[in-house]
Amino acid sequence: MSDNAAFREIDEAVRQDELKAWWRRWGGWVAAGALALLVAAAGLVGWQRLQASERAAAGMAYSAAIARLSDDPKAVRAELEKQAQAAPEPYRSLAALTAAQLLETPEQQVAALQALAPRLTPELSDLALAIAGYRSVDDGKLGALAAQLASLAGSERPFRVSAHELQALEALHKGDIARARVLWQAIIGDPASPAGAPQRAQAMLQLYPAPADDAKK
Repeated sequence: MSDNAAFREIDEAVRQDELKAWWRRWGGWVAAGALALLVAAAGLVGWQRLQASERAAAGMAYSAAIARLSDDPKAVRAELEKQAQAAPEPYRSLAALTAAQLLETPEQQVAALQALAPRLTPELSDLALAIAGYRSVDDGKLGALAAQLASLAGSERPFRVSAHELQALEALHKGDIARARVLWQAIIGDPASPAGAPQRAQAMLQLYPAPADDAKK
């Protein structure tokens, strides 16, 4: 093995360690952000439809369950599963989405979210698939969601930035740095990017500079 090849292997190993460190630092916040979005969406819909007493009661029950999440996740999951069977919409869907994220393993969570997505409204279906993608990162199984992520990445889809972030991680996993950089640049240039996403994309662009062949073009 030549010295250059050895240095490349060492450099790649260092980069992979840096990526893992980045995900350990930020991945939890990204996934938690999706859950927070559910809570915010529930509150917004609740205020918009407060006139309906049944929905108002369902909103209060959902919020009360979420408030106990850090104390007893299993009990909260059981409560949300009940709400997912009987609560009026949109709380039935919100409860089902949140309960799926509280299953014990990432594999169970991803399977539940994928099964749930076709039964939801288009916006919540996209959210379910985006969360499934984030839950698949640590297991290296993003590739299994490639087709679904591609459908989420359309210019008018509400969670396209999340789809781009996940697609970039999958491209990086395959060693396609050029493709990953295109996606990170798209996140930075998207006016709809949520807070934090452009900063993460910029950090990844710095961590993974353009391949030498691309830089010459």
